[in-house]
Amino acid sequence: MKQKIKGIRYDYEIDFSKTEFQIFAICKEDNRQSSITNLNTIVGEIVEPILKTNEIENSWVEVDLKKGEKLFSLAIITFTDKHWIEYLEKNLNEDKQQGGWNTKYKFQ
Repeated sequence: MKQKIKGIRYDYEIDFSKTEFQIFAICKEDNRQSSITNLNTIVGEIVEPILKTNEIENSWVEVDLKKGEKLFSLAIITFTDKHWIEYLEKNLNEDKQQGGWNTKYKFQ
């Protein structure tokens, strides 16, 4: 399952495929991209309520089908909140300045 969401300064793709859940962001200004699943903002609002942990080592989360579907649904609900998107994008700006963006993931 994939869902594209348009933000203010970033676009997003929420992706769940059988056992992996991941969220990607692409900056509209410079096209830099990153998987943001392990960003504290995402972990606190989406991952932790479902998985009951904030220990995310990778940029994706391995889950079973039931938890993956819950993560996917919660992410879509969360990303429709304009105020939350503004808060997220402030954190993404800071994260992007610290480097690590430009993953090879290509938005479809």
